[in-house]
Amino acid sequence: IVLAFGSFQKGDCARDVKVVHSEFPKILGLTGYDVNDPVEGNALDFNSLKDAKVLVVCTSSKLGFPPPNLMQFAHHLLTLATTSPGSLSHLRHVVCGNGQEMYEETYMNMPRYMDMLLEKCGSRRFYERGEFGEPHAPTGADACDPKEWSKGMWMALTDTIVADGDGTQWEATAWDGLWAKKPSPVHNKVTEWGRDVLEKQMEKAKIPVPPSSVFAKL
Repeated sequence: IVLAFGSFQKGDCARDVKVVHSEFPKILGLTGYDVNDPVEGNALDFNSLKDAKVLVVCTSSKLGFPPPNLMQFAHHLLTLATTSPGSLSHLRHVVCGNGQEMYEETYMNMPRYMDMLLEKCGSRRFYERGEFGEPHAPTGADACDPKEWSKGMWMALTDTIVADGDGTQWEATAWDGLWAKKPSPVHNKVTEWGRDVLEKQMEKAKIPVPPSSVFAKL
């Protein structure tokens, strides 16, 4: 189980991903699953995902773009989604993150876009995205809390693992499933951008474009 995050100086997601990690249930460890310490997206060896089974991503946004420490990870995902869709079909994933209402136009864009790109790459979403402070149907929360979301997420993962063991099919949850009971008080939009736009942001942040991953078919 890989935990990757992107966070700005305020450190909301760096803090929240530690909560996600701390709620990892011991019973999953007994089934042979282990979870890595949270790692910044750029520090993650993207090629190592070929040996992973589960990916958890926690990220913030700035004007709709990733934090600098997640830009290379986002570049890999965007490349695969556009050139090698289905290349991460061995994974199941979940996304959580934060946003600021003052930036209404691009509010929660990175959690939403990363979740969308992972699905395009073939990964299956096993639990509804956690937009902290937003409504979340599975937990019944009007304002999603990292700890309660983490408990529900790990339980949902356990259910899919049990289903796998029984040879039972399980359905991926919907991208917009978190709003099944109550809509976002801000909006439910996502602003998509391409590699050329992201690479300009990376240049500004002095983040090099990463070499192609083993999944890419360029």
